[in-house]
Amino acid sequence: MSTFEPFAVVLRLSGLTIPQNEAETALKQLLVRHEPEDAEGSFYGQIDVPVSNPIRAILDLADRSGPTIEAMLSDRRLGRAVLDIAFDYPEHGESMSARIPAHAAAAIAKHGIDIEFSVYLTDVEDDDDY
Repeated sequence: MSTFEPFAVVLRLSGLTIPQNEAETALKQLLVRHEPEDAEGSFYGQIDVPVSNPIRAILDLADRSGPTIEAMLSDRRLGRAVLDIAFDYPEHGESMSARIPAHAAAAIAKHGIDIEFSVYLTDVEDDDDY
């Protein structure tokens, strides 16, 4: 894989200590998940990032929510922010690579958001075989 074509991108927020509606207002994003974590008063939140144009979506996320995430990390309203970028790996593949452009990585990283790559084994056989 030589182009940046993830099948999913999500922003994972752990150690979130504010209510969902307050987080959504501050982040200017809707949370698709907001659920309690093990620590009392701590929540996990998740934002789905569109993949139709993933670089543009990552830059938009950084612009819209990055400064708020940075502030929330600083004052501990948020414990950790991770941008999880998911790729599929064909069952019979030998190798794969993906590159995130430096400007997109920098736009996210400058706000204290980690970048994580997830790779999932997929079966690429034709549906006609079933």
